Amino acid sequence: MLFTITRKLVFQILCFLLPATSLGGTRLVVSDGLEDLYFKIKSQKTIGKVDALFRNLQRKSGFNGVVLISEDKHVLYKRAFGFANLSSREPLTTESRFQLASVSKQFTAVGIMMLKERGLIGYEDKVTKYYPRFPFPEVTIRQLLTHHAGLPDYRWFCDTLLENKETPLSNQDLMRMFEKHRPNAYFLAGSRFSYSNTGYAVLAAVIEQVSGIHFSKFMKLAVFDPLGMKNTQVYSKCECVATPGNVTGYERNGRWKAQNDCFNGITGDKNVYSTVDDLFRWDLALYTDKPVKQSTLREAFEPSDPGRKGVKNYGFGWRINTLNPEKKIVYHSGWWRGYRTFFLRNISDGNSIIVLSNTVNYSLNSLGYLYELIRENDLQSLNGDDAGGTYDNPDS
Repeated sequence: MLFTITRKLVFQILCFLLPATSLGGTRLVVSDGLEDLYFKIKSQKTIGKVDALFRNLQRKSGFNGVVLISEDKHVLYKRAFGFANLSSREPLTTESRFQLASVSKQFTAVGIMMLKERGLIGYEDKVTKYYPRFPFPEVTIRQLLTHHAGLPDYRWFCDTLLENKETPLSNQDLMRMFEKHRPNAYFLAGSRFSYSNTGYAVLAAVIEQVSGIHFSKFMKLAVFDPLGMKNTQVYSKCECVATPGNVTGYERNGRWKAQNDCFNGITGDKNVYSTVDDLFRWDLALYTDKPVKQSTLREAFEPSDPGRKGVKNYGFGWRINTLNPEKKIVYHSGWWRGYRTFFLRNISDGNSIIVLSNTVNYSLNSLGYLYELIRENDLQSLNGDDAGGTYDNPDS
């Protein structure tokens, strides 16, 4: 009869097989090895069921992308499905780089937090402190971080004003357009929540203004390089026309290639390119005091509307799930120009899921079952002896 592998069982096996002297003076080495062995075994038992889930998703909903699942800060599952380019049939790999879309916002938020730690910026600072002619004098850095600023959507605001839509628009160009054309706000700053790409584009501009360097350079020097995220970068069409890597984004379930338009010059709200491995490095770093102290980071994971219950609350660059008060769950999804992305962290249990896709369809909406297991720390449900079967989203 098959049995369930547990940490205790693996430890008992090792104690039986290893000479008694091998435990003396090397407890940490043996402990680390035991931990790695446990997760390696558990990972092998998980692969079958998760594969069945994603292959079913690929067949029924056209999922095309890369997945990484971790438990207790260890990788349990990592696999690529489909193609980097649908025409050439070049396969995706787990090293493929994707446009993160709005999952990029967490990096912008951390950039602001780094400047805050160094006393170079304050959350209650008005944007006019850095851009005196900014036409929304009451908007603060905190309101931009939490989507309470009421700024108009820059895509609709700028679209009618651009004379040449082939020329990319930079963050500083955007700030100049605000100063020149002074559009109306959507609502009074601070009065309510409304998700805003514009707010994070303005935050990236503020980072450039304070640091004196391009946002892409700031993130490379301050975040990506120190954390060893060698395959991660901020892309701006103003700095380079070609997008990073070999992955092509597709709209309408692969019917056509997404356009690299003038708005891809703007950063902060999108345009970080990365891999699942680098995002897992980022995930682990967020449990440490790098790139910012835990005391600083803690505020990023607190809901900006404490009275608002459910899954739609927002911190700094992360959505906050407040359904279970005993669990700290943060997540973000993304959708931009042929890419769909999702990153969920169960901070309380050290679990996470990263899904990066280069085909826009609704396949990521069918993963409710798996998301729930990660949120509730119930990944052992994937470790049963039945490695087959398909899984439906219970929330659908």
